[in-house]
Amino acid sequence: MAGTIVASLLAGCGSSSTPDAAVGGSSAPFADSQLARCMLDSPLREVGAGLDARSQRLEVEVAAAVGRAEGPCADNTAFRFGSGIYDITGPVALKSGAGWEDPAQVMRGIHQRQFARAFSVASPCNGKRVMLVVADIGMVWGDLRVAILDAVAADPVLSRDYRGENVMLSATHTHNGPAGFSHHHASYLLHLGFDPLVRQTIVDGTIEAMRLAHANLEAHPQSAPIRLASGELLNANINRSPPAFAMNPENERRQFLDTGGEEVDVNKRMVQLNLARDDGSGVGAINWFGVHATVLGPETDLVSSDNKGFASLGFERIMRTRYDAPAGEDRFVAAFAQADEGDASPNIFILERPHPDPTRGGGENVFESLAISGTKQLARALELWAEGGPLRGPVDFRLVHVPMNQVRVEDPEVLSRLHHPPELDSPDKHTCNAALGVSFPAGAEDGPGPLSQEGIRCDAEGIPLLGALVNDLQTLLLDFGVPVEAVSELLLCNLDTLPLLGLGCHAEKPVLLPLNLGEIVGGLPEGVTQLLGLTVNFESPIQPLQIFRIGNLALVGLPWEVTTMSARRLRALLLEELAPVGIDTVIIGSLTNDFVHYLTTREEYASQQYEGASTIYGPWSLAAVMQETRRLALSMVQDTQPEPGPEYPDVAPLLLRVPYIPLDPVAPGGFGSVVEDVPATAAPGETVTAIFRAGHPRNDLRLQDSFVYAERQQADGTWVAVARDRDPELLFVWAPLVVPPVALDLPLTGPSNAEVQWHIPRDIAPGTYRLRHVGRAVPGGDYEGISSPFTVVGEGALCP
Repeated sequence: MAGTIVASLLAGCGSSSTPDAAVGGSSAPFADSQLARCMLDSPLREVGAGLDARSQRLEVEVAAAVGRAEGPCADNTAFRFGSGIYDITGPVALKSGAGWEDPAQVMRGIHQRQFARAFSVASPCNGKRVMLVVADIGMVWGDLRVAILDAVAADPVLSRDYRGENVMLSATHTHNGPAGFSHHHASYLLHLGFDPLVRQTIVDGTIEAMRLAHANLEAHPQSAPIRLASGELLNANINRSPPAFAMNPENERRQFLDTGGEEVDVNKRMVQLNLARDDGSGVGAINWFGVHATVLGPETDLVSSDNKGFASLGFERIMRTRYDAPAGEDRFVAAFAQADEGDASPNIFILERPHPDPTRGGGENVFESLAISGTKQLARALELWAEGGPLRGPVDFRLVHVPMNQVRVEDPEVLSRLHHPPELDSPDKHTCNAALGVSFPAGAEDGPGPLSQEGIRCDAEGIPLLGALVNDLQTLLLDFGVPVEAVSELLLCNLDTLPLLGLGCHAEKPVLLPLNLGEIVGGLPEGVTQLLGLTVNFESPIQPLQIFRIGNLALVGLPWEVTTMSARRLRALLLEELAPVGIDTVIIGSLTNDFVHYLTTREEYASQQYEGASTIYGPWSLAAVMQETRRLALSMVQDTQPEPGPEYPDVAPLLLRVPYIPLDPVAPGGFGSVVEDVPATAAPGETVTAIFRAGHPRNDLRLQDSFVYAERQQADGTWVAVARDRDPELLFVWAPLVVPPVALDLPLTGPSNAEVQWHIPRDIAPGTYRLRHVGRAVPGGDYEGISSPFTVVGEGALCP
């Protein structure tokens, strides 16, 4: 597997010792300019060339008349800032991935570690500050946010400056991180229960990243500009749901054309903030680009931060980030955050090479495809590091909690922007009790589920029953799918006739699974609802909506996966309200502060593709979000505080995973003994493997460290690590004697092995190397295994 992983690009030029200089003339140089040049010139950037032409206009439009901030911050370009990063990789054995919801995915090792990356930004001119966290996880569930905020409140230092209103937590949406870390049923039912170790690892690591960011800011009282840069990134994302996008009005779609006259149906713009001190010390970069982190599918059994994590780790490698630098010191942190990725896939050939074709992302296998997607994002970020102008204005923030199942759309400004055909309109526009539709288990194109098709809907005249029965028979016999059309016609399209459910406003959606059951049966005694599990514990209807302002940039944090056209409408509305006070760039940040599936336009919802079936509050969800975010924006413009809304519900998990019982059988030869050794020699570009007797990885997560190392011998005989398990060219694969069919901790997995796979960079320096594995056995304690030394011979390349 590792022999064809082009991920070694990140390490390929790592041995370079060329002078520190920026590519493009930035005042903050790259620590390894040769590695940066390798990324900028990488042939992986050419995969899929020609799929996209340049847009005729960028996604973020500048309002006709942009004003300026008032008061002492009107022309401010001076900010204080700090960055922090910490390991949040949970147990990497016998877990399934948050996002794929597939208990048959049984993880057994690491491709790339997960990290929480934090940035604190303060404005000396008004004394306000914000904290943004970007975590390599699938979702930031609302109760996870509450746990993190509780930890902030309990911290004697952080609690002085940070609270819910000025802390924003977002997820990159990798689907290959350990699942089961929310108290809500929806997050753990298909992962066989809640796992407190995963949750605590994320909470503790996030707090550590925030502490480091705060300490870094406080250690540097001097202020400096923050530069805003943006530009197109082509051939890196594709609209995976064309039937839904085509439902949007033609005149609206044709506002976004490329130079070839084709519709641009996903956001091609990357927006980046560059944080560097006046002395040239790089502090970090935060960028937003809308693309799913779903290159690796549920068939992959390794924990990974996917394409976003690949790009982050690559930028940090180029800047020689010291992950263990003392608190207060600058350490470069690169966050590749999510924007409007709801219908944007990184698998750019997915419409002609459907899942699970491993080449759908352009590589020979999914790891090459991941490297392609990550390299494109990384290289564009490197270019933007040398560009941009200073942000201008104050720091500000707003947060509200909205009962999203109870919103009536009454704002005249929002209503005036709704131009739906009569068959999609309704005089009474309000949200519904949350529910998923029949097309939800079909899954998206990136990872189809058991249902054979998307687009099952309730038309005004209903689904013809005979035709539905015929379709179901074909689905069952020929496609081996789940037959649901007749059931939809007979029952699921008629739930509005049942009392108390509050599901009659879902329009085209055949309701498969109600989610806010506690709201629906609220009249029952609390003890009864708890006993039946009929509580808001499945998913909360209370949703946080948030806006951060940093100068002329507004970051809108939403808990949905927002589709391209939904984001376009939101940006246009909010920019119109915010432009008079000097804001000219609005970013829609998906997957922020909670997770409530998708946000589609009214027209996209009507097609009931996967994304529409997952728009849980009904057809007027986007209109409701437009209304509530406009209210938030106006409060910022008018310098007022909005009504905060209800508190997020305090919930507890009802189903816990079968507990892990530490019991490692005595390993023949002892823990750490070599089962399979390395060859005597190897060449650049080859893969070297060693296998060791091992303990269970859950015994010690090796946070801020590594299970495996590739090491080079120095002239004085000492060994130095050249790769760790955060690096995609070095894989840690755990192999128990018994691998369960589902992601469940068995009481006894038998003797286990740890396999170390190192894809040697093509430009590596000749010398003597070895592979090493470190772990803990119970009983037995800490151990290490070391391979025989081997010699890397052959002329290395300049780049891999």
